[in-house]
Amino acid sequence: MADKLDLPEGKISLPEMRIKKSERPVQFVASSEARRVALIDEIRGFCVLCMVCYHAFFILDVQFGVEWGGTLYGFFKPAQPIFAGVFIVISGICARLSRDAKKRGFLLAVIAALITFATVLLLPALGFEGMQVWFGVLHLLAVSMLLFAFGKKIFDKIPAPVGAVAFLALFLLFAPVSQGHLGMFGFHVDLPEGLYQTNALAFLGFYRPDFASWDLFPLLPWLFLFLFGTFIGKSVKKEKGDTEREKEGLPEFCYKKHMLFFGLLGRHALPIYLLHIPVFYGLGYFLGAISSIGQ
Repeated sequence: MADKLDLPEGKISLPEMRIKKSERPVQFVASSEARRVALIDEIRGFCVLCMVCYHAFFILDVQFGVEWGGTLYGFFKPAQPIFAGVFIVISGICARLSRDAKKRGFLLAVIAALITFATVLLLPALGFEGMQVWFGVLHLLAVSMLLFAFGKKIFDKIPAPVGAVAFLALFLLFAPVSQGHLGMFGFHVDLPEGLYQTNALAFLGFYRPDFASWDLFPLLPWLFLFLFGTFIGKSVKKEKGDTEREKEGLPEFCYKKHMLFFGLLGRHALPIYLLHIPVFYGLGYFLGAISSIGQ
């Protein structure tokens, strides 16, 4: 029996073929997934810190009557819409980058529903009044994320610059909706008074003067700011078919870590939001109980 197969000239035997294949250099293909944008985490972390301070000063002033808390709360109050707005824009950007925005939206919806249950029914039964949250920032983000996720195919057909400009303009137009009108840059349209005769439409931004919610972010106008963020996120997300230059997304410094503390806060924004209010109240009552000892 022959030791070697008779092969046509120019061919190689099977053992040689295996060797040649194993000697081929390994090629590494760059991942098409977007890198984590550290700068987004850091900006979000700064917004979270501002939110925590804002709520802390409010609680010190309203619940515990601390004078300097009221002073600092008054200082922070004008800036509250700014850092809240930046946080919502970043949430829109992250929704665009998310692998499963629907799952995140449903998770936030469940958490938001539990917050309403706890603040509307549970806390008053325990003696904590005035903390009702009917449609807060988590409610807004949950609904906005789900609307974006289910309508993504439609939103994707809109060019990023057009979508960003359009939704930013809608946000500015609907910004004064809770005051009974629409308008920007001198343009003014009064809305029907009937919209403000019930609190059932508070989640849209229409409610009576007696409506109270400890945290209130209605869909109008904040949904438009969230959607504005999703179109900004198009410059970050890598899509199939993008050229290598397009896949670079943002400048390199946006991906590098600059402020570790703010980055840490930004990556854990949800648990911080859920825990900071109970912690402040618990700490306040604890310090109050200690100060009352011996009096």
